[in-house]
Amino acid sequence: MKKILGQISVVTRLSAGLALLTMTILLTAGTLGLMPNRFSAITEGRAELSKAVAVQLSVVIQQDSARELEKAVELIKQRNPSLLSLAVRHADGTLLAETSNHGKCWKKELLQEKNTPLMQVPLSRNNELWGNIELCFHPLKRSGFFGFLGSLNLQLPLFVALIGFLAYILFLRRSLRNLDPSAVIPDRVKVILDTLSEGVLILDNNERIIFANKPFIESTGLPETGLQGTKASEIDWQHADTTKKYPEYPWVEAVATGATLKSVPLTLKSAISKEMRTFVINSTPIRSTDGQTRGALATFDDVSWIEEKNTKLQKTLSLLEESRSKIQHQNEELKNLDMHDPLTGCLNRRAFFERFESEWEGSQRYKYPLGCVMVDVDHFKKINDTHGHAVGDQVLQQLSSILRDTARKSDYVCRYGGEEFCVLLSHTDINKTYEAAERFRKKIEESPFSNISVTVSLGVSANELGADSPQEMLDQADQALYAAKHGGRNQTARWDQMPEGLEVEKPQSQAEPQTNKASEETDNVHIPYHAVSALMSALEYRNADTAAHSRKVADLCVITARELMSVRDNFVLEVAALLHDIGKLGVPDAILLKPAPLTEEEWKVMETHDLMGVEIINSGFGSAELTNIVRNSHAWYGGNPRHPELPSGPDIPVRSRIILIADAFDAMTSDRVYRKAVSRQEAFAELRRCAPSQFDPELVERFIEAISAHDEHRSTAPLSESQAKALKIGIEIEKLSCALATKDIESLADMAHRLALTADTFGLPRIAEVANELFLFAKPGCDTVKLLEYTNSLFDLCHLSNLTTPGENKKHDPAKT
Repeated sequence: MKKILGQISVVTRLSAGLALLTMTILLTAGTLGLMPNRFSAITEGRAELSKAVAVQLSVVIQQDSARELEKAVELIKQRNPSLLSLAVRHADGTLLAETSNHGKCWKKELLQEKNTPLMQVPLSRNNELWGNIELCFHPLKRSGFFGFLGSLNLQLPLFVALIGFLAYILFLRRSLRNLDPSAVIPDRVKVILDTLSEGVLILDNNERIIFANKPFIESTGLPETGLQGTKASEIDWQHADTTKKYPEYPWVEAVATGATLKSVPLTLKSAISKEMRTFVINSTPIRSTDGQTRGALATFDDVSWIEEKNTKLQKTLSLLEESRSKIQHQNEELKNLDMHDPLTGCLNRRAFFERFESEWEGSQRYKYPLGCVMVDVDHFKKINDTHGHAVGDQVLQQLSSILRDTARKSDYVCRYGGEEFCVLLSHTDINKTYEAAERFRKKIEESPFSNISVTVSLGVSANELGADSPQEMLDQADQALYAAKHGGRNQTARWDQMPEGLEVEKPQSQAEPQTNKASEETDNVHIPYHAVSALMSALEYRNADTAAHSRKVADLCVITARELMSVRDNFVLEVAALLHDIGKLGVPDAILLKPAPLTEEEWKVMETHDLMGVEIINSGFGSAELTNIVRNSHAWYGGNPRHPELPSGPDIPVRSRIILIADAFDAMTSDRVYRKAVSRQEAFAELRRCAPSQFDPELVERFIEAISAHDEHRSTAPLSESQAKALKIGIEIEKLSCALATKDIESLADMAHRLALTADTFGLPRIAEVANELFLFAKPGCDTVKLLEYTNSLFDLCHLSNLTTPGENKKHDPAKT
């Protein structure tokens, strides 16, 4: 009702009130008898008419003529329209004359009622009742609503009220034009107030609205005509924060206290859109020249869009946090998989090296013992040849399970390569290490392996025996392992109890290739594996494909050099293979990431990475041995025409020759944007074709033999291709998330650009598309909500399930996230 009244103008409401007041006065006058009673006059007139009719009919009755009486009755009815019927009835009840409809109209029982339309006039003869004249008039009251009005004598008051209402409207509009409260506000001020972005109300001391500008009317949806004269507090305001107690409305406080109130939040449902709008109200008193408060001015800043944006922002942040948590969990799982051998569940070599180095540093600092056990399955090749590689896999799985179950929780069990395992025991001296090795051996010997007798040979060492590095300690345990094999297998040998002058025989097919002993000298400088991991992380960040290639080359080198050289030399070879392309950290993106063959000039720039890599390794590790291997890893066996300064033939370090072969093989068997990978057999044929001009023929054959045997067994890649992609993408997403958390928009854009390049390389076009959109959008001052939506879209797209299913390329709209 309040809303409906608010839509009626003040003039209309005043006119209606005056009309009702006038009607009330007229009704009161009628009640007091100050106005003529129409019903009484009519009744009196009918009584006189009845007497006159009685006189006329008395004369006719004297003539004693029934016919004349009938004529007279009919004539009287015709001459008096107010009569419905007329009749003359004898005292004995006999009708002497009547009009045609008298029987229907005459109801004798109504004669006793007040205001009845029936009248009866008696006729006498000789002072005795002779008969009666019966008259039936039209009813004074009509039935229904209009009859009700007539009964109350409302016709005149209603007529006056209606005409007066119209007259009052015309009069008040003309009169109030000069009394409009807003007229005191100059037109130029109204125009200025209408141009403001905030709503404005000017109120009097009774908080009645004198003026409302257009922005207030538009934002609230309230009708302009209904606002003037309305109390501002009568509008359906609600406090934005219902948990707090607020004083009076700010404009009321401003008038009452004379103080200015700022930033009071109120909400109001729009009369048009029905949406809740949030306003921040500032109110200040209006004072006259004598300092008296005459009213208040209130401004209404519509901040609904801020509230909506904050709500959307909170929702997006919640979704982003959920997606980030999923990505982090996914990355942790993938990193855990990347650290473990997929067949046995043991740590892989690189994860083991990191753990070993941490334990080594701790033992050196806090002076606690550290033991190491190398384990090798006896006659494993015979098991594979006799029972098949599937059974061989089961043997390795069961053996690794026994090692993990028998070892302590603080010990580290690693699949070192093929059928060889390594166990690192913290806080364990050589005697305790030997006892642990014996427990491993006996447990394995006593365990059933699908009706196959399986035994192992073990070699142990400890840091108390003089090793200068983890690799030297591993080398000691490995030599002890060979001593155990030489001593008859199924036994444990200690490094400190090996027979002097013992030489381990190697199979003829694994004899060393031709070497120049001078080029193979070692410096025994400790190579910290944490530094290697840090450089590989930097290379991963710079270009994931190059880092993946380096890891594959390192794996191929380890497989090829197995039993060809000592554990320590194999470790240095593995590090050199990992770092052989580290110089690409300094190659420009335009060349490093070019999706096409390089030009001659670009090759010259690319070749400079070899020198950069050598300088990084030399300055970072100080190992002449490691530097020499990497420096010569591009030397051709028959001489490199591009680099005539490099050695050739046997003068090239063996480990450099192995890296060159593994590097070429992985390049040929890997897809490139500008060409497809060749098969392994085709790559083997190409290696043979390019020997001896480019590759050492003996090492090529050894490489092919080792890789073929390894392929027959099973790939030890810890992650599938899709998992590796997901991990690389996930790592970049985590970096992007960190930039977002620190509000570093510049770094965020850089991360998005790198992610786009990586996704494009992996053949993930939708991720590349959204990442590129984020890269273009991420500028200082950009819309935070939109930025979060793009980021959240990337998080959703980068889940492992999206990277491993065909649905990855489906459209994903950031606005729907």
